[in-house]
Amino acid sequence: MAAQVGSHPHFRTPALEEREDGLAAAVLSGRSLVAMLLALYPVANTSVSRPDTEDMEDLVAYADWAMASQVYYATARVLSRVRSGEGNPIVVTIDNRVPALS
Repeated sequence: MAAQVGSHPHFRTPALEEREDGLAAAVLSGRSLVAMLLALYPVANTSVSRPDTEDMEDLVAYADWAMASQVYYATARVLSRVRSGEGNPIVVTIDNRVPALS
């Protein structure tokens, strides 16, 4: 994400906090959140198909698209449910771990 968003003038790289469950937490300011959405939108909305070759450029483009799409749409879903006037922090959780088999 930092590679896609890091050059936006309003984005400030957040400190990461490792959680005990293997996840990491990052706190973004409103300005950084907007910068992230603006930077990820064009990548997430690019038509990219799964590469059928092992060409590194194609694989990197697909990986960029997959990560940008996941972060952009997960964040947009959460933000679409937020009502103005609420003063609580907004939490977006993105957890792509494969569930353990029972």
